[in-house]
Amino acid sequence: MIVLRSPFSNSSAIDNFFDELTDPVQLPYWRDADHSSFNFSDTVGEIINNESKFSVQVDVSHFKPEDLKIELDGRELKIEGCQESKSEQGYSKRSFSRMILLPEDADLTAVKSAISNDGKLQIEARKKANSSRSIPINFVAKH
Repeated sequence: MIVLRSPFSNSSAIDNFFDELTDPVQLPYWRDADHSSFNFSDTVGEIINNESKFSVQVDVSHFKPEDLKIELDGRELKIEGCQESKSEQGYSKRSFSRMILLPEDADLTAVKSAISNDGKLQIEARKKANSSRSIPINFVAKH
């Protein structure tokens, strides 16, 4: 027989409620899981935007390179990852999508990417050459 009671009806019930939460037998299966394995690509890593380049790093360590796609539409850089696996135990799917707007002075024809052995995706674009330059003033003496 199961007896339902409000855990908040009195202070001893609240204490019992929290004791039940910390009882190792009743903890949810995911409590002791490695939660870092679920935190894939949740944020964009280091971003560099200086005079010479724009660079962004994304952790894609949970994805194979063939599971990734990078597209550039104008200045919009879209990074996507999708991984599906089927087994006797079931089906799982991981995916992420990030959109980054490149700076106006980024050379869109020079965007390149590389992935490291530890799963860090680096996307880089050099900056356009500054078209302004100093023009020296020559002194011309009158004769």
